Amino acid sequence: MKKGQTAAAILLLSLALNGCGGGNGTTAFAPTESSLYVTKEGTVTSADVETYENDYYSADELKAYAEEMLGVFESGNQSGSSEKKAEIAECTVKDGTAKLLITFPDAEEYPDTESGIRIESLDVVSVPDGVEKGYIVGSTFYKAGDENTEVSAVDITKQKKLYVVCVKGSAKIQTDGQVRYVSEGVTLNGSMAETPEGETSYIIFK
Repeated sequence: MKKGQTAAAILLLSLALNGCGGGNGTTAFAPTESSLYVTKEGTVTSADVETYENDYYSADELKAYAEEMLGVFESGNQSGSSEKKAEIAECTVKDGTAKLLITFPDAEEYPDTESGIRIESLDVVSVPDGVEKGYIVGSTFYKAGDENTEVSAVDITKQKKLYVVCVKGSAKIQTDGQVRYVSEGVTLNGSMAETPEGETSYIIFK
């Protein structure tokens, strides 16, 4: 890890080395790279995964960064609409990799300005609610796993039991249900969807 990396990455390593409490983890989400996990209820788990070098920073320096970043995080959380607070779901350091998972109770609480995943906006709602917000209509969609099969956006709007992730910016996102459709430019690698930079993308899941 070099000093030019983000404060969030430094915070991640600091928490891991100084003991942030292992937590219960997010069992359905086992990330090997920085990514997001979203649920039908709208909760968002942000995973920062970084490699580290044991002797690059002193423990005092890491602790100072951690205290500063946690202070910023807590003050920002107080302005959120949810009564629940974001919390650390997992914090581990093993075999040269440090991993920090923070669960946000509502997509409105994300993105965190100190996160390693810097998307401009994120929302998770049912398809009917998404249509009311102006999502889906007018976009080009493809069936998950078959980029050659185009699906009408109008047909998707009729599927009231599905959910939509609306994200602006580039991120790797896993959903708690099976992905059914993705908008143009979104790529799938197993259960992980990757959205393109500078675009508003949609992930439709069950």
